Amino acid sequence: MEQKNHRLLQCALEIMKYISEQPKGVSFKEICTVIDLPKSSTHNLVQTMCNMGFLQKKENYNEYRIGLKCFEVGNAYLSTNPFYSIARDIVENVSARCNQTSHFAILNEHDTIYLYKFDSNQPLRIASHTGKRIPAHATAIGKALLSGFTREELLELYRNYELKPMTSHTITSFEELASQVENVRKTQTAYESEESSPYIRCIAVPIHNPTGHVIAAISISFPVYQTDLNPEAFHAILLDAKKQLEAALLTLNN
Repeated sequence: MEQKNHRLLQCALEIMKYISEQPKGVSFKEICTVIDLPKSSTHNLVQTMCNMGFLQKKENYNEYRIGLKCFEVGNAYLSTNPFYSIARDIVENVSARCNQTSHFAILNEHDTIYLYKFDSNQPLRIASHTGKRIPAHATAIGKALLSGFTREELLELYRNYELKPMTSHTITSFEELASQVENVRKTQTAYESEESSPYIRCIAVPIHNPTGHVIAAISISFPVYQTDLNPEAFHAILLDAKKQLEAALLTLNN
């Protein structure tokens, strides 16, 4: 039986989701274009969310951004998850061992969601942050997460979904994506070179729970111009982190 959502609550959540995806903020007029409600009802929702701290209005401007309360609620999800605390420490250790930026992420539908990022002291900064969504097909960490799907499940997931490019190197063919994901299943390692960000390469490995399902992934990102780097050394560091994370999951489930 199909469950119906409460319309006003759904609209309020859609407003927050839309604004969260616009880093420069949005006007009330823009909000009205994406919500199927009368302007008066939309204004009441937006004002209520501002009053409760889920949205904030820029002073002297008709512009809205995500409020601090969203951070508090989202942070509660992480702070109550014991595996996240363990993963965070391991991600930081990975970054310290290789002096590169490391990420920890999960999959949500077609997107990679970064739950934690630890920056290196390299001068090149990667345009990712905790909470950011990036299409899974465009990242090594996303391909690692997709390796939990069979080819048939992957085909169903990407049915009627366009693989949009983020750079000129991004995969836009389902067959190529399926081939790479199949290779990740065999090797337990995913690769990417400038597919999501110019000048950035990435290596990632999937994290399996005790029943064998991929529930997360961890990655190392590094500049393409550092030709003296040894990716195999990074691979060994990631496999060690994978072993630690999967052992932690086994302990937490016992």
